Amino acid sequence: MGFWLLLSFALSGFIRRSTMTKVTWHKYIWHKKSALRYSVYAWLAFRGGLKTADVLVVRGIIVPNTYYFCHNEKETISHMFFECHYTFDIAKTLLPWMQNLFMRPNIHQLYDLIWENGSIATNRNYYLLTATSMVYFIWRARNDRLFGGIIDCKATTIAKIRRAISIKTHGWKI
Repeated sequence: MGFWLLLSFALSGFIRRSTMTKVTWHKYIWHKKSALRYSVYAWLAFRGGLKTADVLVVRGIIVPNTYYFCHNEKETISHMFFECHYTFDIAKTLLPWMQNLFMRPNIHQLYDLIWENGSIATNRNYYLLTATSMVYFIWRARNDRLFGGIIDCKATTIAKIRRAISIKTHGWKI
């Protein structure tokens, strides 16, 4: 018992002294119905932790900087999620209300739209889960193309996302 008391005391002092900045996007990722696997990748995307070409170049690692889905733009997190026409098409299929948008949102704007427009908590949680699932499966499809030589079409990626969402939401109460 003494060990846990000592540990909690030490951690409380660390947390008080830390200079962590508050972020507004935590509620988008760490919500009640989130899936940890997908949320971690969305968290990395928000924090700039995914190792995209632009991040690797800053670290001195020379890699091709063209995005593997559209072959038109530089690979950045904002382009990958969801400024690219390829990934935006995936998002429009899974979130049909996005077809009414005049411009393609980046990842921050997408989550803001979901949070502001999801009046019912169940709908909001479903859309947030969908968005985090898209981040995970788009990142995975990118890595499969880049490192595994596996090239899935949009329909296959969408089917994987729909299946994952279906499995996760199976037990939800409406």
